[in-house]
Amino acid sequence: MPKRFTPVPKYRQLYPETLATADELKALGLKPGASTPVALLEYTRPPDTNGVCALYARDQAVPITALDTTP
Repeated sequence: MPKRFTPVPKYRQLYPETLATADELKALGLKPGASTPVALLEYTRPPDTNGVCALYARDQAVPITALDTTP
């Protein structure tokens, strides 16, 4: 029997302030609190660049620790 996956919301270009990319969280000294994104962002950059980016809940983010930054 195939696994069933819960559909993930998708946003285009704009997304709610309650969500953030991993880079945005990192700039705030945070990291995603879960490994699975809560939503996806589909973006387009001129002239012909398209992509998808993971979005994480800001309220579930956790501080980056020294263990996270060691090489």
